Parts: sequence; C-alpha cells; structure tokens
Amino acid sequence: MRIGIISDLHLGYGLGTDRESDAYEATEEMLEKMKDCDAILIAGDMFDTRVPRTEVFVKGMQLLMKPMMSQNKVRIADGINNKKVDEIPLIKSEGIPVIAIHGTHERRVRGLLNPVEALERAGFLVYLHCNGVILERDGDAGKERVCVQGMSGVPDQYSESVLEQWNPVPTPGCFNIFMIHQSIAPFMYAPHLLPVEKFPKGFDLYVCGHMHDPVKTAHDSGTLIIPGAPVTTQITKESANPGGLWIVDTRATKADQAKQIPLESIRAVFFRKMDTETTGRDEMINEINQILQSHSQSHSQSHSQHMEDGKEPVKKPIIRIKLTGKERELPLENIKTMFQDRALISFKKATEDEHIQAKTVEEHRLSVQETGKKLLEDNLREAKLDPRIFEDVFELILENKNDEVIELLRKE
Repeated sequence: MRIGIISDLHLGYGLGTDRESDAYEATEEMLEKMKDCDAILIAGDMFDTRVPRTEVFVKGMQLLMKPMMSQNKVRIADGINNKKVDEIPLIKSEGIPVIAIHGTHERRVRGLLNPVEALERAGFLVYLHCNGVILERDGDAGKERVCVQGMSGVPDQYSESVLEQWNPVPTPGCFNIFMIHQSIAPFMYAPHLLPVEKFPKGFDLYVCGHMHDPVKTAHDSGTLIIPGAPVTTQITKESANPGGLWIVDTRATKADQAKQIPLESIRAVFFRKMDTETTGRDEMINEINQILQSHSQSHSQSHSQHMEDGKEPVKKPIIRIKLTGKERELPLENIKTMFQDRALISFKKATEDEHIQAKTVEEHRLSVQETGKKLLEDNLREAKLDPRIFEDVFELILENKNDEVIELLRKE
C-alpha cells in the first residue's frame, strides 16, 4: 500500500494576516498529491485551536472531501482495542480512508468533543486514541493488511504512563504503524519528555507529530518519521527545511520505503542573526536586499511559469532577523515598512538560550498555560487535593466552564 503521511497542518493559523491562506493551500496541495494513495495519516494538530472558528472547521471539511471523493480499493477490515468498525460513520467508504489523532492544539478536557473527534462523527475520517484499525487491500500479490494504531496528544507529564497502560503491540500478518503526537526526546528540549526508547517494540513504521522540523531515522527494527509542519509557525534557523508530505510504500525495501515529497505552496523562510553592536540600518537593508535577490533568482523560472498560467506570483518570503548584542535604537518598523510589498519581516531580540529557541511553537505558545498549570497544581497540593485533577480543572477554566470547576472541586 501507499500511505500518505502529514501532520501539524494548523488550519486557521494566521487569521487576519498575510499568512491566513498558507495552511489551507499547503493542505490542499498535499491532498492533491495523495490522490493515488491507499490511506492518509494525520499525526495531530490538524487545527490551530481547540475550538476552531466555524469558517475554519468548514474549510477543513471541504479539504477532506478530496480524498473522500477519490476511488479506492482499501477497506477498513477491523478495529483494535474497542475501536468498532461498524460504528465509524464514514460518508463514503469507497474513498481514501483518512486516519487521524488529535494534537496539542486540539486537546480538550475529558467529556468535551475535540475537533478531530467531531470530524469522525461527521463521517470525514477515522479518529484514534489508544486504539487502532486494520486496513485491507486485494492486490496482484494477494491480500495486504496494514494496521494503524494511534495515541492522540496527552499532557507531557502523563504521556509515559498513558502509553504503558495502553501497551500497543504489533498485529501479526500486518505492516504495523504506530502514530503519536507528543514531545519526544531527543528531538526536543522541554520538561517531561517521552523518551523515544519507550515506544513499543516491533512496529514497521513510527510516526510522530508535534515537532515541526522533519526527521527520518531508524528506530528499533523499523523507521521513525517526524513529518514536520507544512506551515512555518516558529521561525528558527531550522525552518528553512520545511516539513510536509511523506509517502510510504509498504512493499518497498526499508531504504526506499519513506520519501518526503516537496511542496510548491510552502512560503520560503530565511533566518539571520545580526549583532546590533556592529550592524546598523544600512547593513540590515543590504542583507535583506541580498536575501530577496537570491530568493528571486532561485524562483525566477517558477515565477515565470506561474505568471504564464495566470496564477499568483511566488509568495512573499518570511525573513526573521534575530538581534544579538547590546540593545540600541534601530528603525525596525521603518525597515519592515520599506519591504512590506516584497517580504514578511520580523525582528526578535535574543533573550533566551539557544536550546530554548529550539522548542516548537506549541511549547512557546503554551508557555503561559504551562506556568498557570504549575501554579494550579501547587495550590491543589497545598490544599491537600488530588493533583491529578489539576489538568481537568485547568482545561475547564480555559473553556470558561466555571460551574463545572466548582462542582469538580467540591467532589474532591
């Protein structure tokens, strides 16, 4: 079988900005390039928020219509660990099955529907959390079976215990895929990391969402793929190597099994460091001009083709300039305005250690929430309440469900 693998689409990212369409365009291109696949896996963070706006959610459904309307010979033959196939309400069983887990951005408190789970109930995909499904296809070489087991995103401090309690094992007679959305060591720097050594043994393919920089490496007796994000949300020096679409051929040799497919819709990203003690306004302008000239030359042929086809020209690149050295006044806003028709420029002061900068956007964006969770957990311990409930309490606070918070604390 040919399996398309994507992750961290972040539909809804950049609403109201120049980048509002980036996630949609990248996802549309990837789905188009997967139209001859037998199945599609989405390893979490399909949406950018836990409760997407109606327009964003509808756009997600419209994008999923593409694989649903394709013709396919693969069927969902069985379920694993309480996943009942006859309870999956797919609108069109002949389409390409889309199998997804929820990620960090979509996680909601227990009892509340997350957007990926909602898409399954609407018949657009198969949603996994500590369970799995078996895909089956008749071919010239006989019947082929692929088993996909997935664990959706959970709070980092619980990931190891949840995985141990679930304890997934490969299914005999299948090409076995293990899919997860989690902070994994050694690919991230953050507290409560799940060591990759804790992954279950014996799977042919391991797929991990959440990290935005793509990785392909050997693990156990199989291959580990971190698909990466097709839309850049955290700009670092690694962002120039964008994530996106991977195609896995289960019949190929291990060396040729997984390949990353380049995308045309991804916006180019450039990351530079500049020392403010030795770099002034003119030096910054010259550096930006050089970046734009190089970008224009590398895309001149593609740009010409776009124009001939009557399409939009190549997207304005993103240029992130990290300022180091002693702080001094520079006309940064004036420089951004000067290039606003040619590039999306942002400046960032170097106030954090390099290893902290390597964290993904989810870790940065959720840092305030994590601080709040830590304070809440400490307060619960001080009040001699079970600290295990703090995650539910905090999520309920984020959902503005204050009455439920009070009721839960009263029960405790």
